[in-house]
Formats: sequence, C-alpha cells, structure tokens
Amino acid sequence: MTSPANPTGTIVHEIRWSDAFPWWLLFRAAGAAFSPTVILLAALGAVATWAGWSACNEFGLAGAEGFAATVMSADGGVLLPTDTGTVATPLVPSRKTTPWMHDVLRRMPQPVAELVALVSVPFRPTASREQLLGSLARLAWFVLVWSIFGTGISRHVALKLVGEETPGPVAATLYGSRKWVPSFNAVLFVIVGILALSIPGSLLGLAMRTEWGLAFAGAVWPLVLIGAVVLAILAIGLVAGWPLMVAAVGVERGDSFQAISTAFSYLYQRPLHYAFYALVALGVAVPAVAVAGLFADATGTLAMWAASFGMGHERTSVVLDAISGSGPAAAAWGAKAIAFWSRGLAHLLSSFGWGYFWAIATAAYMLLRQDVDGTELDEVVVDEPGSDR
Repeated sequence: MTSPANPTGTIVHEIRWSDAFPWWLLFRAAGAAFSPTVILLAALGAVATWAGWSACNEFGLAGAEGFAATVMSADGGVLLPTDTGTVATPLVPSRKTTPWMHDVLRRMPQPVAELVALVSVPFRPTASREQLLGSLARLAWFVLVWSIFGTGISRHVALKLVGEETPGPVAATLYGSRKWVPSFNAVLFVIVGILALSIPGSLLGLAMRTEWGLAFAGAVWPLVLIGAVVLAILAIGLVAGWPLMVAAVGVERGDSFQAISTAFSYLYQRPLHYAFYALVALGVAVPAVAVAGLFADATGTLAMWAASFGMGHERTSVVLDAISGSGPAAAAWGAKAIAFWSRGLAHLLSSFGWGYFWAIATAAYMLLRQDVDGTELDEVVVDEPGSDR
C-alpha cells in the first residue's frame, strides 16, 4: 500500500545507524580507548614525554612552566600587560572581534595551557634564544615520542574499528617504532617549508633595523600580510592537522608526503566536519573520562577494602595514614610501595586522555577520508609486502 508520505510502499525493517550517522564511529573509537593496549601505550608515551622534558630541565633549558604564563601575554599573542591593566595588541585583532576565544584560553587545564604555550613560543616575535631552544627541544621530543606511540595506538584502533585482528602492546609499539620516521618527518617537512617561506620576511626585518627600512616596511606591509597568509595556512595546518598525519601513517601505512597531503586536504576541504568531530569528541570525553576515573577509584579503593578485612579497622587507619605520608609508619617500605603503585594507577588514569585523543584522531581521519575521497570506513591497509603487521 502506498501513501503520499511513502509513494513507493517501501517498508523499513532495519536502520543501520552507522550509515545514517557515520560520525557514530567516534563513539566506537571512544570505546576503543579503554583497550588495555591503548591505555598501556598511552602511559608509556606519557612517561617518555615526562622523561624527555625532565632531561631538558636538567640541561637548564627554559622550563614549560614559564611558557604557560606567556599564553596570556602580548608577544604570546593574546594580551598586552600595561600599568593600568591589559589591552589588546594590534597584532591580534581577534582580541576585540572575538574575545570569547581568549576567555576559552584562560580556562584551559594547566597541562593543555602549557602545551599550547610550547607550540606558540616559536612563533612569538619577541621570543628569546633561550625560550626558542627550550620550546623547540621539548616539542621535538614530544613529536618524536608520539610519532611512535601515537602511530601504534592509531594502528591498533583502526584495525579494531574495521573488525580486523588487532596488534597487542608489543606489536603496536614495534609498528610505531618502524613507522615513526614518516610521522616525524611529516612535521619536519612542513616546518622546513615555513622557514623557507619566511626568508623574504627575514630580509625585510634586516632592513627594519633602520628608520628608513621601517618606513619602507610600513608602506609594503599589506603585501607582507598577504604573503603571511601562506605561512598561516601552513602553521595552522601543521598544528591542527598533525593528529591526522599520524593517523594517516597508522591507517594507510603511508609516507610523509602522503600524510602531509591528506592532512592538509582533509583539514581545509572539510573544516566544518573536522570542527564538528572535535565537538562530538569533547562531548564524549566527559563521560569517558568519568568512567575511567570511576574504574580507577573503585580499583584503588576496593583493593584496600579487601585487605581491610584481614587488617582490622585500627591497622587499616594506620596503614592509610602511612600511605598518605603521615603517621608513625610513614617510613615503612611497604607503605611506600603501596603509595608508589597507587601513584602508578593515578598515572594510568591521567594517561587515558592521550589514548582517547589518538583513538578519536584515528576515527576522525577515517571519517574525513570518507567525506573527501569517498573511501569506505572499513578500508584499512593491512598487508604490506616484505613486512609484518
């Protein structure tokens, strides 16, 4: 029977939500972030990042703590401190037109603020040599570490999303160890391109050391701004597209140039799609982190709860005081060992965010690949001649 609302008389027996809402893949990726392999690789990457940055501190390089404060400074790109308060710098017109963006920056968590500051320091016009060296050393190590572990996580998640056999922690780490060069070089090549295109500006800067040169620069500054659009495209594409570059290597087994071309293509051809996926990911992150925190809290609490049956109330109170660093038994080796393992559990929880980030980046890459290239979501390069998975 037909009707005006259904002229063909077709009866819908089943709805495939994955076809109706392809971005549902982001929810599946969020579930994949709870995989032990993803959590372990994320924890190893976080430890490696901390170790490298600690080494930078030992060598006396400028610390990340100092960079976080520059996010809100004028030469950092947001605010200009004055004796009477803060005013917008003319180099950042969005400070007046879209002030809410800078309000968001102020409310970022401290670790995120430090990372944003690290990324912004090399592009600050007044960054000192020490700040440049410190930020570049940390960023290079950061990119290197996650070129290994991020690629491994991306490979594991991609195969899981398409229903293929997934590599374990060792196999995923080995994959990342073999494919870190394309992931790392993709960033390096874009930076080289930015530096090469900045040479004309540097030559103009030499002339600006004199008043006559400064006057000439003022006259031709519109042309400089037009040229700087290309630099902005590369810089924004590098920062926003870096997760897609890593995912491209994990999903496609691609090289550096393929990672760069696909990341920039997907980012600039589908910016609203990318922004939508990011918003969905942020929304899913709240319950995902809450669930991870609930499991971590329950694990730590129930372990001591079970042991308390044998210890009794009074001894349990003494042990808990010792684990927290107070009480007469605080120096006991056993209490220190339990406190160490408890901190390790807290580290796993804090590392969950990195695993979630790379899992979502992989799903976003696959969705954008479908939007731009028409590639099916279940297509992942599995076999490669002359290598194992």
